[in-house]
Amino acid sequence: MLVPALFFKHTGTLVDWNDEYRSVVFQANNRKFAVPINKTFTDDFDRSTGTWKRGALSTEAIEFQGEIFVPVVDVAKKLQMDVTYNSQQNRTFITTNISVKPNVFAKGQSTEKLVALTFDDGPENHYTPMILDVLKEKGVPATFFVVGQEVKTYPNMMRRIVNEGHGIANHTWSHPDLRKKWSSEVRKEIELTQQETQITVGRRSDLFRPPYGAYTKADMLIMNQLGMRNIMWSVDTLDWSGLSADQILEIVNRDVSPGGIILQHNFQYGRLLDGSVEALPRIIDDLQKRGYRFVTIQTLLEKQNTER
Repeated sequence: MLVPALFFKHTGTLVDWNDEYRSVVFQANNRKFAVPINKTFTDDFDRSTGTWKRGALSTEAIEFQGEIFVPVVDVAKKLQMDVTYNSQQNRTFITTNISVKPNVFAKGQSTEKLVALTFDDGPENHYTPMILDVLKEKGVPATFFVVGQEVKTYPNMMRRIVNEGHGIANHTWSHPDLRKKWSSEVRKEIELTQQETQITVGRRSDLFRPPYGAYTKADMLIMNQLGMRNIMWSVDTLDWSGLSADQILEIVNRDVSPGGIILQHNFQYGRLLDGSVEALPRIIDDLQKRGYRFVTIQTLLEKQNTER
């Protein structure tokens, strides 16, 4: 049975492509080996000698419609995973034996009525200044999960975000679905954005949010290796879908609770976020009337740590 090579990222395995040798490279459980396309052998790395040795495959890996497929049982066993077949269910089960430290924050644990506004996908020059104007008028901070190539394109807007006291966080370089990227590409997406924020505003953040909230176990391993905290959300305004201000406000008032993280956006594609910008001052007013105080994600997590 063949599966997409990237399937193994879900097990916690680092999966990469070697273009020179046209092979997929797997790393996990202190094992590293390459599976070449259309070959019935593997190249296994011997860490004790620093050399590669030839191994065997029961069937060859193939490329189909631009995607690489590998023999699932062979690869799993070489990664020291347990593979069993249930004939009654007609399913193959894999026990990965790979442990990755959990690293997901969807909400603060604050007993205080704290809430964090977050904005994804910017900066840019249309919605971002509108949002900043509202935040400045209301005197509340927010956290901006920035895309590296947007920071490079709009450095002055990025500087305004920081100069006006808002938090910043990493949202990759080009906003890809990390599940569909080789492990080295995932790492590069994060590192390039870290470098760009350092160049532009003299700082980098240890906060990260994967585009679409989508990631694999192997992607989380990379976040851990890079010292990034994975920030999700507890209130999804769905503003990207073009909802009206009233609809967005209804979602926030329904779903918010102490320690909440509210997800909004500040990208510039059409006029989809008009409702989001219109709702923002009303969100702030309504929640303040209910006793909430707005903080950055950084402050929310600091409060969480002090309460443990």
